[in-house]
Amino acid sequence: MTPAEQTQTQNRVFYLDVLRVIACLCVIMIHAGGSFVVENIGSADFWVGNFLDSLSRICIPLFVMISGALMLDEGYRYSAKKIRGHIVKMLIFFAFWSTLYCVWYEVIQPLRHSTPISAWGIVKALVTGPYHFWFVYMIIGLYLIVPLLRLWVKKENIRYVRYFLILSAIFCLIIPQIIGIGKNYSDVFLTVDRVIKDFHLDYIAGYTMYYVLGWYLNNVEIRHSKLIYILGVLGFAATFSGTYFFGSLFGKEDLMYDNLYFTVALQGVAVFALFKNLLGGKQKNSRVIRTVSKCSLGIYAVHIFILENLCAVLQHLNINSAILQIPIAVVVTFILSFLVSWLLGKIPFLRRVV
Repeated sequence: MTPAEQTQTQNRVFYLDVLRVIACLCVIMIHAGGSFVVENIGSADFWVGNFLDSLSRICIPLFVMISGALMLDEGYRYSAKKIRGHIVKMLIFFAFWSTLYCVWYEVIQPLRHSTPISAWGIVKALVTGPYHFWFVYMIIGLYLIVPLLRLWVKKENIRYVRYFLILSAIFCLIIPQIIGIGKNYSDVFLTVDRVIKDFHLDYIAGYTMYYVLGWYLNNVEIRHSKLIYILGVLGFAATFSGTYFFGSLFGKEDLMYDNLYFTVALQGVAVFALFKNLLGGKQKNSRVIRTVSKCSLGIYAVHIFILENLCAVLQHLNINSAILQIPIAVVVTFILSFLVSWLLGKIPFLRRVV
């Protein structure tokens, strides 16, 4: 949970907490199974890794939709000072963890392997952070436009919100996915891509769509639920089968894994709608779910370090098959990451970094 979400309201939304825990598990699963997808296409390990990876692609869409549902909510007591505070907290979070990862990868690891330490490598690591920290920059970017979005993302403007989402779905999900796949077949799609980009529809592009979509799904009655679930299953099936097909055909195993593809969005919407329908009307207050949800940002930060070292241990123990390694790695990494995040949250001067 980001700092902004932690202070959003005292009345927690149970189903959003559950979704956040699911998203945490999914992001760990993606990183635990990724290596099996890029090797030996068609092998048993590939199919296990591809199944779990395709199933887990909902993680980033869910994280962003949850944040949007909370930050754009009309009950959120917004102020410019509060937004600045959230951004500063995220910058502190980024600086702390990027420094730790930098020391590990750019100083300790080279010393262990007797390789030169690169000054530029250190600077680059501090600025970019570990590879999964692109998410932090993206969230800060969304915080910067929250004041603008809150001007019109309201129930009284629901028709305009729908219009925004329709435009986003067409120009930022469906068409890019068609182009992304089609350009492997023909250069015609490269021309189409150039034409679409000439529209310069940046206003509706990127993760802003998921941000607004989270608010929308949280504030409207979700109708045609069965159709939404079916489309979600079809989205998963397309991701799963397409990964094998395009991996075999073009050697691009991750072609269907883009967070901003329509098939992935269908999965995310279906899961969001499912848990809202199941738990949205229930005022539960699960201490376990609430505690894990509060630790989600810390889990996201530390899980890569724990996962990489754990996988090295598992391989040393000859636990190399996907059917064994991925579940073990996910469960152990999740538990250890939660414990680290929870313990850091108990230390006064480190609470701001989880």
